[in-house]
Amino acid sequence: MTPRTLTNRVNELILSITFQGFNYVRRGTFERHKLIIATMLCFRINIRKKLIDEKEVNALIKKEVALDAPHQPESLKFIMESSWGAVKGLETVKIFENLVSSMESEALQWRKWYMDEKAESIELPRAFKDCSLFHRLLLLRALRPDRLTGALIQYVTEWLGQEYTEQQTFDVFQLYKETKPGTPTFFVLFPGVDPTPDVEKIGFANGKKIEDGTFTNISMGQGQEENANAVLAKAAKEGHWVMFQNVHLM
Repeated sequence: MTPRTLTNRVNELILSITFQGFNYVRRGTFERHKLIIATMLCFRINIRKKLIDEKEVNALIKKEVALDAPHQPESLKFIMESSWGAVKGLETVKIFENLVSSMESEALQWRKWYMDEKAESIELPRAFKDCSLFHRLLLLRALRPDRLTGALIQYVTEWLGQEYTEQQTFDVFQLYKETKPGTPTFFVLFPGVDPTPDVEKIGFANGKKIEDGTFTNISMGQGQEENANAVLAKAAKEGHWVMFQNVHLM
């Protein structure tokens, strides 16, 4: 294997392992947390590659706010007063050190950008026209936090790929491939979700049926512990399947 081939091979392995690790974590989290995890992963990778500065990432996370922000210029009164402190706080980041004076000199263009329905997508005023997508995140965090989610999706998609921002459909057969007799599957549920039909479907496909006793479904509760232990011992001995529901009651 040549050095070039080896390098390509290692890069492909890194990409594959990164996604498989992310996908494994994503599958066990709530929908509202998936983008946070993808973003944290993306930032960490880009920091390690020295594509972004860790201090600037921390500024994005913490949202720097100037506690003693000076009076808001009349030409910039279109910016919500509650956001003004964040605008001044952003000047602690080097690229934005002259942000307010730039905004005053291009007030009309900044107003147009600020008022746009999709501020994360349209062109920034001239002074920051070539601003990177990451630095645009900082601007949105300070001025248009309502558009930050869309911008984060753009950022993660650009650097890691669409598969990190679009949730794959749950596939019980794919999940089954990852299980072993000593590796059970644990479902964390919320109201309106019931994995029982899917589990019964994969059981049926593997010859485990309720009708012949090779698949047993037990809803845990008072008085069920002894029965559950007996069923589990039998299943371990004979190769049957057991599904325990409401295990939090035990």
